[in-house]
Amino acid sequence: MTRALWMIAAAAAAAALAVPVASTTSASGVGTPAIVVTLPARAELSTTGKGVRFRLAVTCSNMSAAPVTVHLSQTRSQTQVSGSGTSGTSYTCNGRTQKVPVIVVASSGRFNAGGATATATATCGSMTCATDTRNVQLFSKA
Repeated sequence: MTRALWMIAAAAAAAALAVPVASTTSASGVGTPAIVVTLPARAELSTTGKGVRFRLAVTCSNMSAAPVTVHLSQTRSQTQVSGSGTSGTSYTCNGRTQKVPVIVVASSGRFNAGGATATATATCGSMTCATDTRNVQLFSKA
């Protein structure tokens, strides 16, 4: 009889210990939402110069995909051209880096091959959740 009571007590103790371990494991698997957006060093001009194609590197996890807006500005011969474009949200936030296309359209004028300044901003709801700014080289495919 004492052996049966000892086995019941051991089983109850093991079950009590297993519950906190199981809940801790699942809670830590969720993690906090995170996103990193990185602009490329180069971006491709359209044949007319009115558009520029960016391939952003986006890494995110534990969240839904967020739209990323790119603002581009270029000053050449005292003429400033600027424009913007926004990505879709068809990528998945699985912790892996993905290439996300964004087409920037000039608001007026044309972009030229050469240096320009770009800023990429990911928007999560009404907040900015990631940003990257850098000088990029605009190039035409030959």
